[in-house]
Amino acid sequence: MSIQDAIVEMDTAKERAARVKRQRRLRVAQVQRLEQLLEDVETRNLQRDRQVPTEMWRELVELDGLLPVRAPKRLWEARNTARLHDAILDWEGDLLDQLTPHRRDYTDTRDD
Repeated sequence: MSIQDAIVEMDTAKERAARVKRQRRLRVAQVQRLEQLLEDVETRNLQRDRQVPTEMWRELVELDGLLPVRAPKRLWEARNTARLHDAILDWEGDLLDQLTPHRRDYTDTRDD
């Protein structure tokens, strides 16, 4: 391998590492956004406000278009925050299964 080949290989490796880092940051931001929405649902539940506000539905629609895993059908059928909470947890589990496939190696990632 020539010095020029080594330089090209190093540059390629740096670009690949930067791309992977950007993808990881995007994935973390997406999961955090879903977790924030889940926290908002939990807060409404604790306040005994079971209505799902329009802005929450808008956020869910937007996330459904952004995330690499589609929202489960039962999320769209949820008519109160308790059922929505369960559906979001399932969605988050499916999302984490796809983004971090190695987590399937752990026995405590599912309730079933």
